[in-house]
Amino acid sequence: MTNILSVIHPFCHLSYILVEWVLLVWSIQLWCKSNSIAMIVLPILLVCSSYDNFVLLVGSLLGEGKLLESLSMLRFLAHYIVVPLFIVIVVELAHRAGADWAGSRFVRVLGWVLAIGLGIYDVATQFVGLELVPETFAGMLRYVAAQPNQLPIITILVNLFVMIIGIGIWRRLKWSWLFVGALVSLIGNAIPTDLVGTVLASVSELILALCMLLTEQRTQYMMAMLKLSTESQQSQLNLQTY
Repeated sequence: MTNILSVIHPFCHLSYILVEWVLLVWSIQLWCKSNSIAMIVLPILLVCSSYDNFVLLVGSLLGEGKLLESLSMLRFLAHYIVVPLFIVIVVELAHRAGADWAGSRFVRVLGWVLAIGLGIYDVATQFVGLELVPETFAGMLRYVAAQPNQLPIITILVNLFVMIIGIGIWRRLKWSWLFVGALVSLIGNAIPTDLVGTVLASVSELILALCMLLTEQRTQYMMAMLKLSTESQQSQLNLQTY
């Protein structure tokens, strides 16, 4: 069983990297069509997530030492900083979906303030003074916190926030995927990695990013349909006037 896991886990992380770079290209394409701020921030998360999976993938090749430890420290730092940025993305998605509460500049700026504040809090409480120790799971060597917390509180709070916004978008656009992605991410990040390794947490964040891209694409489609409908009605009105 251990031999099978030692093949499956590296394959999963390699697959995640490849998929994330595909999603990165897709997010840039969606941004070019809409200039959505959400599609500017999401590529940052995808790059950091692919780096996270890369470090996990090459851990056994690099072996224990300062290089892998330094790469792992950067992996932890990136995670603490960028995960709260999911808040910025969903606020922008809600704004683009036509939610009244997300329409004001104050709320959108508040989303940035909240995300940055949570990132600073996580860095101050989790990263400052962080000590890493090597650990092997399913044949994969990685550095983990010497004294890990019971639960990734900030990550869970961010996912709950995304779920709440996802419910609103579900009701507005008849589109449940953002809520589903946040639910999957919540469950995946709540399962301790010392029991199942890193594949579930990594794929759950990948699924959430995919659902955000699908939501942006759905929003662009709905906006295009609304524009066509408006133009059609205006054209009919002009004919009647003529």
